[in-house]
Amino acid sequence: MILRTLTKTPERIIPAAMAMVVAGLSFLMIGINLPRFSPPVPHQGTDWSDFFRGAIFGFGFVLETFGVVLAAKAAAIKKRDAA
Repeated sequence: MILRTLTKTPERIIPAAMAMVVAGLSFLMIGINLPRFSPPVPHQGTDWSDFFRGAIFGFGFVLETFGVVLAAKAAAIKKRDAA
């Protein structure tokens, strides 16, 4: 529903796309720094920390890709309207 309202004008799509890219980069930074700042939990093991770190990386990549797709869509709409 939110995306339907965004598709009407590229002026609404571009800020949402940039927010997605920034959120994706933030998740990537959290994933990179997670081993340095996470507290050592007994019996946690490396498998769970690697799983959560990979999930954070994956979520960050998805947000960035979604933001780039939205920005490309906004550019295509703007180019189509200008012509």
